[in-house]
Amino acid sequence: MSLPRRQFLKNMALSSAGIGLSIPVFPEVIPAKNGSRFTADSMVGIQMAAHSLYDEGIERTLDFLNKDAAINTLMIYSHTYYGIDKKPMQVLARDHFGLIPKNLANRKLPYVWVRHHEPAFKDTTLRHAPPQEGMEFFKQDIFKDIAAPARQRNMQVYARMLEAGDSRGSDGIKNYDKVKTVTVYGKVGKGACWNHPEYRQWIYATMQDMFETYELDGLQYGAERTGPLSNLVFKGEVPTCFCEHCRRRNQQKGIDPDRATEGYRLLYEYIKKVEAGKDDSADTVIVNVFKFMQRYPEILSWNYQWFRADEEIQQEMFNRVKRVRAQAKVVRHIDHQRSSWDIFYRSAVDYSEMTASADYIKPIVYHDVYGPRLRHWVIEEWNKRIFRDMTEEQVLDMFYAWMGYSKSSRVALDRLDTESMGPSYVFDEISRCVKAVNGKIPVIAGIGIDVLRHSPAGMMPQLSDPEILKQAVFKAIEAGAGGLLASREYDEMRHSSLRAFGQAVRQLY
Repeated sequence: MSLPRRQFLKNMALSSAGIGLSIPVFPEVIPAKNGSRFTADSMVGIQMAAHSLYDEGIERTLDFLNKDAAINTLMIYSHTYYGIDKKPMQVLARDHFGLIPKNLANRKLPYVWVRHHEPAFKDTTLRHAPPQEGMEFFKQDIFKDIAAPARQRNMQVYARMLEAGDSRGSDGIKNYDKVKTVTVYGKVGKGACWNHPEYRQWIYATMQDMFETYELDGLQYGAERTGPLSNLVFKGEVPTCFCEHCRRRNQQKGIDPDRATEGYRLLYEYIKKVEAGKDDSADTVIVNVFKFMQRYPEILSWNYQWFRADEEIQQEMFNRVKRVRAQAKVVRHIDHQRSSWDIFYRSAVDYSEMTASADYIKPIVYHDVYGPRLRHWVIEEWNKRIFRDMTEEQVLDMFYAWMGYSKSSRVALDRLDTESMGPSYVFDEISRCVKAVNGKIPVIAGIGIDVLRHSPAGMMPQLSDPEILKQAVFKAIEAGAGGLLASREYDEMRHSSLRAFGQAVRQLY
């Protein structure tokens, strides 16, 4: 094993100072050029918000990204219902051209950065709220403004959109309340129902109208939700969706809606007893959960049909975009919970089937922040509920085995916060995706750079070590990735980290 000099010095400095921080040691990987799926023409993208380009200047931002970070593809948010305009100041990078970041909490930014046309939405009552006078940049049209500067630098432009999901930013969508999910108790839930015809038509109309209006090179789209069973047994949330459209769909598939409702309700009430420490059963929690799923097989069937609805949306959206512009590329965004820890999603939706509804698959592999996320979002939450009869260390060992992580990827529980997961984790997840798609479409590795971290003290940046970041890039390519995407968003990424990313990319040519 050889340790990059900078990391070696950093380890020595921390040791000398007596800081109780464990820094991981990774073998240096020299990227193999022969036989690689990655070439000088491969996609190297970045995700960013339009306001960052206007704040920092389109021309100089593109120059930096192209020259220093080796970026050739811009993935710019067309709609920001996901909530990227709500970040706290402390997670924003402070080395962008010497500019002091503006406090997003004090800004009034649009949710919609494109111009839509009323006739496109004739089949739905949902409407995007256009930018209003008084909002910053309300007169700007990002895809028109970026077109010429991007072409001059041979950079492609994609629209990026994440669905409204758990209702963040949904006040920018007229009539959104009409399409929200319904809980097992008949109450309004979070997010829109994937089976609601008006919600589907709104998504389709949005994409079709956007590609008819702008000469975009492609689209990156994704939903960052899992299913009712995961939300229940892992997070303790009330199960959704049981609206009339979901009931009709499942009934047509031979699934009894009443039994599904009863099964989910009883399982939810049992999990609440477990959380409260009031489970007096003679069996372990996991045995009891299996009892519910066997007595009510509709639980699993209902969960599976929820995922099927999501796949149908992805397929139809892909078809609509291709009908408007056949050469446009569609990137399938797979968020972190789907790519790396939700066992029910992983077993219900295989990467291989996504090849019919995408030109690229982009799984999230945020190595830096995965350690804290795995410990606090996964292991601790599972240990409160479905695996309450196990220790957290046992849950983690089981998790690693379930997910098929190699020995070099496995980090001990007490080191997850400080070491996090490393480049070997990137290799494992990208390898799995590459093997599943079997050469049908390229895999784009969503490399995490300075990704924000949720902590008891609030959101903080999880700053990337430049040498480990480079190794993550090399490991993604070694695993067979055909492209790279700097993630999460540009305004969080330090320019110093983006330079390290660019250096790694250029070593691959």
